[in-house]
Amino acid sequence: MLDFAVPITLGNWILAFIPIVILLALLVGFRWGAAEAGALTWFIVVLVAVFAYKTPLNTLALETVKGVWSAVFSILVVVWPAILIYEVTHEAGAFDPFRKGMERVTPNRLLQIMAFAWGFAGFLQGVTGFGVPVAICAPLLVGIGVKPLQAVIFALIGHAWNNTFGTIAVAWLALKDVTQISGAEAALTALYAGAFMWLFNFVCGITICWMYGKAKAIKEGLPAVLIISILQGGGTLILSQWNDVVNGFIAGTMGFLIIFVLGRTNWYNKPSSVETDVFVDDVIAEGGETAEDEMGFHLAFSPYYILLTLTLGILLIAPIKNALSVWKWSIPFPETVTGHGFVNPEAAAYGAFTPLAHGATFLLASALIGYMIYSSKGYIKAGGMGRIMGRTIEKCIPATIAMVSLTALSVLMRDTGQAAVLAYGVGTATGGFYAFMSPFVGILGAFMTGSNTAANILFGSFQQTAAQVIGADEAVILGAQTAAAAAGNTIAPGNVLLGTTTVGLLGREGDVLRVTMVVALGLAAVIGIAVMFVA
Repeated sequence: MLDFAVPITLGNWILAFIPIVILLALLVGFRWGAAEAGALTWFIVVLVAVFAYKTPLNTLALETVKGVWSAVFSILVVVWPAILIYEVTHEAGAFDPFRKGMERVTPNRLLQIMAFAWGFAGFLQGVTGFGVPVAICAPLLVGIGVKPLQAVIFALIGHAWNNTFGTIAVAWLALKDVTQISGAEAALTALYAGAFMWLFNFVCGITICWMYGKAKAIKEGLPAVLIISILQGGGTLILSQWNDVVNGFIAGTMGFLIIFVLGRTNWYNKPSSVETDVFVDDVIAEGGETAEDEMGFHLAFSPYYILLTLTLGILLIAPIKNALSVWKWSIPFPETVTGHGFVNPEAAAYGAFTPLAHGATFLLASALIGYMIYSSKGYIKAGGMGRIMGRTIEKCIPATIAMVSLTALSVLMRDTGQAAVLAYGVGTATGGFYAFMSPFVGILGAFMTGSNTAANILFGSFQQTAAQVIGADEAVILGAQTAAAAAGNTIAPGNVLLGTTTVGLLGREGDVLRVTMVVALGLAAVIGIAVMFVA
């Protein structure tokens, strides 16, 4: 049980819920951009924190600084170089030969989309995380001709299944740490989490097919969905009983590599027979004039080869990773207490950022090396760096404003007790029905924090206590928590913003949420039903 003294009254619950309702209404209903909606919602959270949750002004200031720090060193450090690597590739005109290379792997465009949005995104989530799969795969989908809005939705849905055991299982390890479950209980929890993740993974594949061409696309894509899901989701379930750290990496790798085998089968060695409207009418080379005629696939993909080499070579070799992780940037924060007695312990090294072992650094290095390779081959003309930086800065400024406001409001809600009151209110109101609602708490945590890890830290102990109170199986409830928090990454404003920014759709986050919210909430409901039967 979280230790705090905020009164869990209907009034306090409603006041904590109002900012979320307003944020969603502005993004989805009124189609505001994330920058405008985030800034206004942050102001409302401040008012609620001060007048209802009795937050002193010095605490308010400290928690806001925490939010800014988290935005910069958790998310924006990924956003900026992700935009840069896209613009470098764009300037060199590398997307068209890259598309043609994928057509040689498989001419089936449905499988091409699965390859990037599901296979490659899941693989990247297995080793990097921090929004990198969305920031990389959404532009790659645009590069092969997918409409930008659909590209963002595909990438969000396709990467999230690997959010619990991916990124070297950091979210799963956080859940174990915060709940202090025994080894046997952890194995059982991982088993349930793996089962729920497999369900989520299968839904990802079916959803991608449905978006491509409704029922006909599901029929055409079903063999690939079943095979990929067995390797990704089934692999996650089996590996959950063997090794936490490499689970997501192995499952993601198997799911990606099988795409190249599927492309040679009779199912997918010919163009798709399904009509679709997810592609632009004409796919043309972007950037350099000679790229279409001369650049090969491997040269076009060279920045991403570098990214994979750096990521695998550093994160999966423990001695190298440990050596490079010694250097950390962090900021100390004193203990803060609200008027209601909600305590945030002293943080001697808050939000530690390891610059030499972080996906952001790998992205930046890959972009710069890619630029040098393209330039040496003559694909980036005079003045190319200026054009690249100009477009990058133009995209980064509004994205930075949006991300700072969204992260600041989520940290403020977390550290003034509003998030905990929301969860406790749900648990109190639903009682025995809480087993069904438990995945929705995971969704809420990921939506508010933008992270499966943070959601598990925020609500893991609460879910554990709630299971004890209602007499449910803790392993089932905790498994549902982390699986649903993974699904919540499809609607986390930070991830949505990553996608819209990198494909040039900043301001259309609400259009993305209209689709991904249905997927996330629908999946939470399905998991909730399953929990009721087994908890």
